[in-house]
Amino acid sequence: MKWTRLDGNRSVSNRYLTGLAAEIGKIALIVLATIEAVFLCDIIVSRFMPELMALGASVPVIALVVVYSIPNGLFIALPTALLIAVYVVVLRRRENNEFGVFAGLGYSHRILSIGAVMIGFTGAIISLVLSGFVEPPARFLLASTLEQITYKAVRDGELASGRFYQIGDTTFYATSGRMNEVAGDVFLYQKSSEDTGRVIVASQLLNPQARDSEQSGVLFNNVNIYEFADTGGTETAQAQPALDSVCPECGPSEYFQPLSHMYFDRFYMELPKVDLPSTRDWLSPDEADFFELFSAPDWGAAHVQVFGERLMRAALCLVTPLMALVAVAMTSKKTLLLCLPLASAIVLMLSFFASSGVGIVSGSGLFATTAIVLSAAAMITMACMLMLQGMSGRFVRKIGVVV
Repeated sequence: MKWTRLDGNRSVSNRYLTGLAAEIGKIALIVLATIEAVFLCDIIVSRFMPELMALGASVPVIALVVVYSIPNGLFIALPTALLIAVYVVVLRRRENNEFGVFAGLGYSHRILSIGAVMIGFTGAIISLVLSGFVEPPARFLLASTLEQITYKAVRDGELASGRFYQIGDTTFYATSGRMNEVAGDVFLYQKSSEDTGRVIVASQLLNPQARDSEQSGVLFNNVNIYEFADTGGTETAQAQPALDSVCPECGPSEYFQPLSHMYFDRFYMELPKVDLPSTRDWLSPDEADFFELFSAPDWGAAHVQVFGERLMRAALCLVTPLMALVAVAMTSKKTLLLCLPLASAIVLMLSFFASSGVGIVSGSGLFATTAIVLSAAAMITMACMLMLQGMSGRFVRKIGVVV
């Protein structure tokens, strides 16, 4: 039997350490799966399902959307899963008097602290792999799948009224009917150029799918076509002095006029073509893995923020096992129902709000952001170590609960 030195001259059985790590890993997986399932149910039911059902998505496609959504919740679920797993396992073994026996053999609480650091380091590596290599392609596949569903629904005309549908630079809306049959009171917005946009308002839409040709289109009745200048375009800047001279006291909404207006009894327009990307844009920080991120020719604040957020998630996984030990040390009969929820709340708060903090400091540059994130992790680690040093005797007391 092999032994590992963790505390002075004393050695601990590798079988015991392996069993402890395996038990923590098993509970962490259960908690991770539970939190991820809740996250997926919430995001799928509240966000994606109404849209997918309205677009007529098939069950296999919906299943793909669910699979591609999984990595989006892991950065929240993984630290919390580690926290709960370490807390439950250590508290259970404390109640079985294992640490009392260890203390009688000459061991101190440093065994638990070193073990927590090792578990946290493993969690940090897993977090970096997930956020740096799994999440970027999953994010791209999710976005492209949703865009393909919308594109197919628009091309086939399988769209109900009362909803806005967007494909590329074109937005559709109909008050009544269905767009694959007859739709009434139709609104369409299309970005016609960099500086102008076109708005089409029609009383009726007919035959949106030309079945005898490769291209499908829409036929409008009683059509008004307006062309407007984009508020950020150059044409608006050129038109602004003339408008000011005509009505210097008017607000922008009072003299906002179209550049042109046309009316047609009938107007046919082909549906827009959209070239959906087949590969990720590695120059986009959100879609780049670590290799692609550091291969970017020019680093801006967006690149620093993406890297800082991924590093922050890993740092959070590193410190949560130590936070779990502090929660165990503080757990008594009076605080049994308080310590774990409080520690979980702190972890969730850090998960949600630390990203905003990274966004604020990302303008300072890569090295400053990295130093701030690692310094914050080191400060939390040292604080936990000091608290554990002062409460080391609490790991050998039992409170008479079954975990």
